[in-house]
Amino acid sequence: MTITVRSASTALVLAALLAAPTAGAQSQVETAELPMLGNWTGVFRNIQQTQETRNGAGVVIGRISGTVDLQPYRESGMDLYQVVILLSTNTPGQDLEWGVSMGRCGSKLIMLEHANQLPGFVTRSGGEGEIRHSVPLNMNAQATYQVGIFRNGHAQQNMIACANLKYDSRMR
Repeated sequence: MTITVRSASTALVLAALLAAPTAGAQSQVETAELPMLGNWTGVFRNIQQTQETRNGAGVVIGRISGTVDLQPYRESGMDLYQVVILLSTNTPGQDLEWGVSMGRCGSKLIMLEHANQLPGFVTRSGGEGEIRHSVPLNMNAQATYQVGIFRNGHAQQNMIACANLKYDSRMR
């Protein structure tokens, strides 16, 4: 049996065309199942008090310090971040809120989630506070983000501490 060059090349082109959609669909499924890569970390610093922030959030007494860690994971087909905030203040019993915003500390807040989606927390008798919460966040490794700590609501003038987030592509 002899096959001409023309019919052999036509058969190869046809085979490639028929196999391409299957291979593309397979890679899309594999990509959709890959977990998010990398985590985000930051260190909290006090926000400089102005008359507006004193009126909104109240006077901050002493220093506020702490860390934030956002670790990606996948659960039930959904990409989530396990957010861990560890905070230390001089004032026990503070009702605090938190949120993730686009941009760096000091920039206008563009929150990634609604304020009522995130639980608040209270500082303990020694002034330490801790929150662990899973939240779906759409974060891009090339963008900048901040985590704010708020008193009396998620408004710019109510922010009392902020952490610029740094992306780390290495998983722990």
